[in-house]
Amino acid sequence: MEKKSKKKIAPIIISILVILVSLAYISTFVFLIFADIVILPIAAVAIVVYLGICGAIIAVLRERIKEINGGQEDATLNY
Repeated sequence: MEKKSKKKIAPIIISILVILVSLAYISTFVFLIFADIVILPIAAVAIVVYLGICGAIIAVLRERIKEINGGQEDATLNY
């Protein structure tokens, strides 16, 4: 396995786990809406927040993969 490929594994796995947790929260709020346990505006805000988290995670993952492909394997060198 190529050295750059090994460096991509951890960010991808962590991103998938965070997205799965966010999707679990979203599905919980959808269930609560249909069960009439929580009111729609509160659940809608929570769903939008978790969708935003998913989008941000994907954007950060894409940026990290670009950094690894560009040869900058340690992002702390920017600072």
